[in-house]
Amino acid sequence: MNQALLLLEQAIELGQRELAHLRAGEVAEAEELAFSRCSLTDEALADGCLSQPPCATLDSLVSKLMELKDLQASIIEEAKRLQKDIGTQIQRAGKEEKRHKGYGQAARPTKRIQSVFVSRNS
Repeated sequence: MNQALLLLEQAIELGQRELAHLRAGEVAEAEELAFSRCSLTDEALADGCLSQPPCATLDSLVSKLMELKDLQASIIEEAKRLQKDIGTQIQRAGKEEKRHKGYGQAARPTKRIQSVFVSRNS
């Protein structure tokens, strides 16, 4: 089997693991896999790996690239969903902070206003 096909197969496997990590919300692990997948894809598409592939290998190479493209679209879609969820959580946290701040102000006793003027009733 061609070296490019093996590298693309490994990149697809890493992409599937990356997608699983994104779905679980494990962004740091997904980021590491994304960089590894990128380097594998770059290596597979380098001139040395693609020099004079047989025609049968070319068809399977195109099919692997299409599979990788579809996987990339799924990863992007999941990352956008995760980004939207995080944005919603940040907005909710801001509203909660305002609400707690309001409770804190309402719960504190207010100081009595003391006049600097002398009362006639005293």
